[in-house]
Amino acid sequence: MRRLAACVIGLSLLAQPAFAYVPEQTPQRNAEASVRRALSLPVADSSTPGIIVMRGGSILVERNATTPLIPASLMKLITTTAAMLRLGPGHRFHTHVFADRAGSSVGDLYLVGGGDPTLATRTYRNRRFLPPPDDPFPIPVFSSGSPTVEQLAQRIARGGIRRIAGDLIADETLFDANRTQPGWLGRYLRDDPDTGLLSALVVDEGRASLDRRAISPSPPLAAGSALRAALAARGIRVAGTVRLGMTPRRAVEVASVSSPPLSEIVGYINRYSINFAAELVLKGLGAAERGEGTTAAGVSVVHEVLDELLVPRDGLVMLDGSGLSRLDRASPLTMAMLLQRILDGTGPVWRTLRDTIPVAGGPGTLFTRLTGPPTGGNLRGKTGYLRGVRAMAGWVGAADGVPLVYVGIFNDAPSAIALTGPLDLLGLFLALYPYA
Repeated sequence: MRRLAACVIGLSLLAQPAFAYVPEQTPQRNAEASVRRALSLPVADSSTPGIIVMRGGSILVERNATTPLIPASLMKLITTTAAMLRLGPGHRFHTHVFADRAGSSVGDLYLVGGGDPTLATRTYRNRRFLPPPDDPFPIPVFSSGSPTVEQLAQRIARGGIRRIAGDLIADETLFDANRTQPGWLGRYLRDDPDTGLLSALVVDEGRASLDRRAISPSPPLAAGSALRAALAARGIRVAGTVRLGMTPRRAVEVASVSSPPLSEIVGYINRYSINFAAELVLKGLGAAERGEGTTAAGVSVVHEVLDELLVPRDGLVMLDGSGLSRLDRASPLTMAMLLQRILDGTGPVWRTLRDTIPVAGGPGTLFTRLTGPPTGGNLRGKTGYLRGVRAMAGWVGAADGVPLVYVGIFNDAPSAIALTGPLDLLGLFLALYPYA
């Protein structure tokens, strides 16, 4: 913590000489000075910035605020807000199992995906979603628990099935068959992948190994194979193969498991910037609201929500739900107006949504950033990072007690990671507003 504080103070001293004199010291002038000092660092000066600071819905200062920029993971704020408002924090995604007939011996068994991004094998769940003994925040990712294929196999057995004479058929037809999104780079899917391939039926977040360094080439077949293994461990043999297919209408439901509530999934997405879950939630939004499990259907719902919130979407290009696409665009003004709505919203949905945005020093992407006073526990921000892109957006309680909404997006950066300093410096100065 001391090292971080010293670094931030050092950055502020480096930044001050160029803008030390600000005529007519008013609160708005102080905000302008804060932005200037953050942008005066050489690494920021060599990038394309989009900055906006708002207070009570009014703009205090802006740089390129209406310019559409690559937002990186700030896009997750748009996706999760729309999902929470339309589906509700208690919404769950369900995975069902059907058989071609009732009884202890059945023909084909159908595993039907419902777009649950949390379904996992027990081993993966324990490694990924439950805290290790030395975790500084020893709480599970999903406080309500998350489903496993072993639980599903147990429920199938409890239903009385002892033999499957036919095939185990993996049904992913709730969503379209598009595994990736426009604007995704090939390297996103290899060498420590940023996401798994997309499907309505996925286990272990689409990963093929516990170290998460490989992805499953066919998520639904991997899910079907995992269930087959879990059934075999209970003495229930599948005589046929695991294959893709569609569940007939006459099939009889024999078991199901459900995801944690959407509020916990959104917390996972926003706190830890989880690309895969954001993509499935956007397609799930389209399936629930439009009857089409496609990204385009989900985006059409997002547009409606933004219009209802009076959030301008001029220049908004949304080709995925996570912000991985290099073709995505959003203006700082769009992001700031959305954050102002989140900050000002009343009721349990808005309170829950606010709590999903990482807090400085707390669990998530700000665990080691801005941990000391005046920002620790006081600044919330969603981070974003792609090659050439660095962003952070949220709000911070100012010294006079009134929160400031801020958005900082840098594009065309020679070293995107180096822009962490200017963004943190901006948050620090805003926390001292209006006295610095």
